[in-house]
Amino acid sequence: MIKKTHKKGSPIFEKFKKLDREQPFDIVSFFKHYEVSFQELDFNEQNHLLSAYGDALFKLGRHRPYLKVADCLIELSIFQNIRFVQGEDIYRKSLYQKGLAYFYLHDYRAASHIARELIKLSPEHRSYRNLLRRCMVRERPAYVKQLIGAGASIYLFCVLLVLIEFIFVARFHAEYQPYIEYFRIVAFGVGLLALIGGESIHHWNIRQKISKYTEEAKLRKNEKKKY
Repeated sequence: MIKKTHKKGSPIFEKFKKLDREQPFDIVSFFKHYEVSFQELDFNEQNHLLSAYGDALFKLGRHRPYLKVADCLIELSIFQNIRFVQGEDIYRKSLYQKGLAYFYLHDYRAASHIARELIKLSPEHRSYRNLLRRCMVRERPAYVKQLIGAGASIYLFCVLLVLIEFIFVARFHAEYQPYIEYFRIVAFGVGLLALIGGESIHHWNIRQKISKYTEEAKLRKNEKKKY
C-alpha cells in the first residue's frame, strides 16, 4: 500500500493511497486516468503521485517516458526545495534512476555523466560507483576494441586452419600436418591472450579511474565541510 498520511486528502488522493505500490500497472493506469485532474491536486499530493508514477514506470521498464518524469521530480526538488517524498531523498533517487534509465537505453555517456555527479554527492555510495563501472565497461577505448578485434580475427583464422588441415593437408600433405597444428595452437594462444588481455587491461584501468575519482570526490566533500 502507499504510505499513509495523517491528513485527509482530496478524493483522488484518497483513492491513490489505497493502491498497492507493488502493482506498478495499477499506478500507471491510475495516473493516466486522472492526469487531466493532476493540476487540481494539492502540491504535496502532486509530489506523492508523481513520485509513485515515476517508480511505476521505472519498474515496468518504460525508461524513456520515465526520463521526463525524473526531470520533473529533479526540478521539483531543486526549485521548490523539496528533498523528501514518502521518506525518500527524491533528488538523489530520481537522478540515480535516471542514470539507470539511460544505461538501459544504451546511452552510456549520459549515464556515466550522471553517475559521476552522484559520486560527487555521495562518494561512499557503492551503487553510484557500480553504475559508473558498468558504463565504463561498455565504453571500450579504441585500443581495447582493437585488441579484442584482433583476438577474434585470430580465432576465426584458427577455425579456418582446422578446416584446411583436415580437408586438404591431412589427405594430400600429411607431412606438413604437425607444423600446421603447431602454428594453429600458437595462433590460438596469441588470439586468446589478446582477448583476455584486452578485457583485463580495460577492467584494471576502470578500477583505477573510479578509485581515483572517488578519492578526489571524498577530498572535495571533506574540504567543503571545513567551511
